[in-house]
Amino acid sequence: MTIKRKSDGAAEARNNRLLGQRIALARSAKGLTLAELAALVGGGHQLIQRYETGEVAVPFGRLVLIAHALETPLSTLIGDGFDGVAAEEPETRVVLQIARITGRLPPAKRAVLVALAKELGRP
Repeated sequence: MTIKRKSDGAAEARNNRLLGQRIALARSAKGLTLAELAALVGGGHQLIQRYETGEVAVPFGRLVLIAHALETPLSTLIGDGFDGVAAEEPETRVVLQIARITGRLPPAKRAVLVALAKELGRP
């Protein structure tokens, strides 16, 4: 018996945006531009931008390349948000903004900011 499931376009779009946000966060934290990531994984910077906005779904093979280029485990990009309860986190925009700022910092200042964040995260 085959069970057909109706495609849920809204859920698919939400998942694409969530994955794109995680890619953008990892890219920004790594200090890479769209063009630099595109050069590492193939395709143009506009395609990477469309992945990050969720406008275009990321093919699995390309997702593996992106994770490798970002030196990020694939599971980090996918996370647990795709277990049927995918919801956009309200803090995502703030986190992305911080990551973008951090990515533009020189390595020494980035290390200081990371140390500060770790200290602030302690109970």
